[in-house]
Amino acid sequence: MNQIKSTPRDVLMHLFSIILLYVSAGSFIVLLFQLVNINFPDPLSYDYGPGNAIRWALAILVIIFPVFLWATRFLERDIKKAPEKADLKVRKWLLYFTLFAAAGFIIGDLVTLIFNFLEGDLTTRFLLKILIVLLVAVGVFAYYLNNLRKKPGEVSSGIRSFVWVVIGLVAVSVVYGFFVAGSPFKQRLVRFDNQKVSHLTEIQYRVINYWTNKNKLPSSLDDLVNDIDGYRPAVDPQ
Repeated sequence: MNQIKSTPRDVLMHLFSIILLYVSAGSFIVLLFQLVNINFPDPLSYDYGPGNAIRWALAILVIIFPVFLWATRFLERDIKKAPEKADLKVRKWLLYFTLFAAAGFIIGDLVTLIFNFLEGDLTTRFLLKILIVLLVAVGVFAYYLNNLRKKPGEVSSGIRSFVWVVIGLVAVSVVYGFFVAGSPFKQRLVRFDNQKVSHLTEIQYRVINYWTNKNKLPSSLDDLVNDIDGYRPAVDPQ
C-alpha cells in the first residue's frame, strides 16, 4: 500500500491547528495565573491589579480559541471523509511533538513542585499555578494521545464530553476575566488617571528643581516653562 502524500493544504492546516493549540493553551494558562494572582495576592510581590497580561490573554482567547476549535473540527471531518489521511507524516510528526512537549511540561511541573516543597514554599498561590499547568498539560497529552490511537473519524462519548468541559472552562474563565479586568470605559478612566499622576510627578520634579536653582517657588506653572529642553507644563487630558 502506497503512503499517501501530503498536499500543501494538509500541511498548512495541521500546522495551523497545532500553532493555534499552543497559543490558546498558553493564553489560557496566563489568564488563570492572573486570576490566581488577583484572588490570592502574595505580600512578597507587587501586584497592581489586572494589567495588560490579562487583557492580552482575553483578547487572544476570544479570537484564537474559536478558530482552533474550527480548525480541529475541519481536520476531523477531513479525516472522516478520507481515513487514509490519519497516517499523514506531517500529522503524526506534529502530534508526537505535541505529546513530547506536554510530557515535558508535566515532568517540569512536578520537578518544580518537589523543589518548592523542599524549599518550604508551598503557598496556595503556588499550588494553584502548579495545578493549572499540570491539568492543561495532562489534558493536551491525553487528548492527542487518544487522537493517535483511535480509528479515523471515530469520536467517543468520553472525548466529546471532555471537549465540552474544556470549552465550558475556557468560557467561564473568559467571562470572569472580563469581569475582573473591568469595562473598556473604566479602563480608559484608569489610563487618564495614570497619565495625570505622571504629569503631576513631572511637575513636582520641575518645581523642586526650580526652587533648588532659584531658592524660591514658582508663582505659576508658566514659570516652569523651559525653552532649552522644550518643557511645557502638561494640561489635564480630560
